[in-house]
Amino acid sequence: MLAPEFLPVYGGIGNYVLEISRKMPRDVEVLIVAPRRPNSKDEIEDRSSMHEDMLPGNVNVTYIGQANDMFFHNISFQMNCSKALRNLVHAHGIDIVHSQSSMPDFLVSPSRLKVPIVTTIHTTVQGHIEAIRSSGEGFAQLKSSEKFVVLFGPALTFLENRYYASGRHFLTVSEWARREIAREKRIDKSRIRVVYIGVDTEMFNPANRAEASRLYPQIADIDSPKILYLSRMATRKGILLLLRAIPKILQKVDAHFIFAGAGIAPEFPMDKRNYTYLGYVPRSVPPFLYSLSDMFVLPSLYENFPACILEAMASQCAVISTNICGIPEMISNGRSGVLIPPNDTDAIANSIIKLIDDEDLRKELAREARESAVRNFSWARAAQKTSEYYDEIIRNHGRGEKP
Repeated sequence: MLAPEFLPVYGGIGNYVLEISRKMPRDVEVLIVAPRRPNSKDEIEDRSSMHEDMLPGNVNVTYIGQANDMFFHNISFQMNCSKALRNLVHAHGIDIVHSQSSMPDFLVSPSRLKVPIVTTIHTTVQGHIEAIRSSGEGFAQLKSSEKFVVLFGPALTFLENRYYASGRHFLTVSEWARREIAREKRIDKSRIRVVYIGVDTEMFNPANRAEASRLYPQIADIDSPKILYLSRMATRKGILLLLRAIPKILQKVDAHFIFAGAGIAPEFPMDKRNYTYLGYVPRSVPPFLYSLSDMFVLPSLYENFPACILEAMASQCAVISTNICGIPEMISNGRSGVLIPPNDTDAIANSIIKLIDDEDLRKELAREARESAVRNFSWARAAQKTSEYYDEIIRNHGRGEKP
């Protein structure tokens, strides 16, 4: 597996590689190839909670190169993969390479590699650009990585189209993504397999609340209903929309907002007593934040199948998110969560106010969310289905069939 981010888990791709590899059937040998990131204080703590030694015996990690920047390190990792991958395939007897939509194998030819490549498509460049534009934010308000995507979008899309036109096989994590990718990239839908991601329902569990109260008494002791935003501080995640909705919310009800996630802190339009800003938190922290919160809000403008929503659901936290992309495949509106239109600050405010005012509804949504996560979204099932797809690809490759 090619992992542009891995331990400490920084985002969705890193979490996906980590969990799929951990739950692979034990007769599948997995080699994870990743760049090594510098050990900041936070990351040292993060590694201590999920070290390579804690991976099962059938999973090993090889680091090639360094990762110093969230966006630009992809180019360095692509170059390192182009140099190292053929030797790694030969040395370890690799039967199949599993890549990601950040295209770490962009400079690698599947035909020359002699083994098939399957790529999990998490997002596309065009999807990012459309989300950024739909936000209505000015260029100056965008994060640096978002500015880069906007400026170089046509070139990045051209490269991405070349990548998807090559002899690779494809996975994605929602039916919505399968339809959109087939349309946008002109790929036959039969070449794209859908496997939903999962969630660790033992790690993300409402039973964490007692321990969370001991570890984070400053949050547990807050009397107001607590609303959690835990994602990157990026425009497409809807952070600015939530911030605009907060003054409307606080005019009607008392509430405390918790913000956690990587990125530059935005300006908070409220009194300090109404929010807690944590910034980047190690992997060990989110299970406790979810369990301490009454609601989780992700007013995103573009997603595929966000893991943070499943984590909140498994933690028995009422979820409010947007009715876009793959999110309706996760949440049944009015039953296991609340779906709202994108780019609608009034809808954000009204939904939060409603769930603060109606505690019974909030708790019922949270209970059903937990049951749905346990019933429908398992990493073991995702890994098993992925392994079965590997077998299918390898069998066809052996018969000389092309993707």
